[in-house]
Amino acid sequence: MSEAKRYIAFDVGAESGRCVVGELRHDQLQLNEVHRFPTHSVTYQGDLFWDILAIFEEMKIGLSRAAQQFGSTFDGISVDTWGVDYVLLDPAGRLLGYPYHYRSSRTDGMFEKAFKIASKKEIYNRTGIQFMQINTLYQFLAEKEQKLNLLNIADRFLLIPDFFLYLLSGIKKAEYTIVSTTQLADPRRREWSWELIRAFDLPERIFPEVVEAGTRLGNLLPELAEKAGIDRRTPVIASASHDTAAAVAAVPTLEGSWAYLSSGTWSLMGAELAQPLINDETLEQNFTNEGGVFGSVRFLKNIVGFWLLQECRRVWRKNGEAYDYAELTRLASEAGPAKAWIDPNDTRFLQPGDMPAKIISFLKETNQHYHNEIGWITRCVLESLAFKYRLTFKELEELTAQRIDRLHAVGGGIKNELLCQMTADAINREVVAGPIEGTVVGNIGIQAIAMGDLLDIDALRKAVARSFDLRTYQPREVDYWEKHEAFYRSIAKGKLGG
Repeated sequence: MSEAKRYIAFDVGAESGRCVVGELRHDQLQLNEVHRFPTHSVTYQGDLFWDILAIFEEMKIGLSRAAQQFGSTFDGISVDTWGVDYVLLDPAGRLLGYPYHYRSSRTDGMFEKAFKIASKKEIYNRTGIQFMQINTLYQFLAEKEQKLNLLNIADRFLLIPDFFLYLLSGIKKAEYTIVSTTQLADPRRREWSWELIRAFDLPERIFPEVVEAGTRLGNLLPELAEKAGIDRRTPVIASASHDTAAAVAAVPTLEGSWAYLSSGTWSLMGAELAQPLINDETLEQNFTNEGGVFGSVRFLKNIVGFWLLQECRRVWRKNGEAYDYAELTRLASEAGPAKAWIDPNDTRFLQPGDMPAKIISFLKETNQHYHNEIGWITRCVLESLAFKYRLTFKELEELTAQRIDRLHAVGGGIKNELLCQMTADAINREVVAGPIEGTVVGNIGIQAIAMGDLLDIDALRKAVARSFDLRTYQPREVDYWEKHEAFYRSIAKGKLGG
């Protein structure tokens, strides 16, 4: 491969998005960020929505800047985003309102309504998906509660990345890695769970055709190509549309037994399996079987991640105390061991609000000591995440019946070196951190495989290892985590401390 192959990747997260041009030359990948933008949301009538068309306007700016910097010729374009959220379209492809934000409170109480229709065990056996009230299934149930149920008048629903791909190509499909987040998909057939869809009386006509990661959908729409200055023959590809699936595809390993941690707004820890793992034990531990690329399964658990600090920063900034993440980490390091912790997955932490106050409230309720200093609260959050990783890692080994040799951590969260070292100490295994831009790398890599510029997933992972600096953290101080594990387990199980 003498000339570089160039791909445009849109990686759209819950806090920000970016347009990146990836250049693949001699099986090495170079990333070039051409546009970064906020992922706009709006509050209307007391609820939270995505300003989806404002986000797409930012993406169009990204296309133009990519062309300005790299010319008109690209070998592919794709999009990855978070899961579960969706848009509804009428027969003409028009939006039926703003799409809800997964942090909307409208899904409160929907578990109880769902379990009256199908038992928790039945839903899990059909889908293998972790129970979270943000899942699309519960969003649909909340929609059905409305006086005007938009599901009844919609022609199609599209998950967020599938909608962006539709805006780029004019093709309405559903890529499986993102479909699997809905809790309405069958992980064995890698298709919609029509039995569950019928049980919940959801209109079958709105569900689009499911395709696998690496499917070429069509070409960039002429009007977009002309405005951006990009060749209209540029392929639009359904890469790994779920950001975590893209990140896992970029894990740079081929040897030994390994787990992964995708670290960002959410933390997702798991293992890559060949088949779904669905039984009473995985249900009890609330593990999920999301779709991976090329037939694989992402067996994992969702953990609330840097969302906690994002919300803390917002509150502190509002109060006139603005700190970046590096400053917060320094303060946390200086604060020393917290010796008090929260359960990041407690439901109070899911929605926006005064996060420092919520943290203090949890500590009071569990009879733990606390401080109001910013550095100490940050330290409490980071240690709580590391403890949650420790328990999840142990569960992962038990459920998969294997000893895991190392943890591969990817995503923006690995820039926090303090948490990376805490994680290595907490799980008592080496942590290999990198690449930071794992999601973008996976997005581009799957495009390259789809277009024949990389042979397969093994070739992609070898290219990642050659292209990016990785840092290894060895466990150093494991006693702290072993000493306090029993106490943390009592907190995570909802029992009071003291």
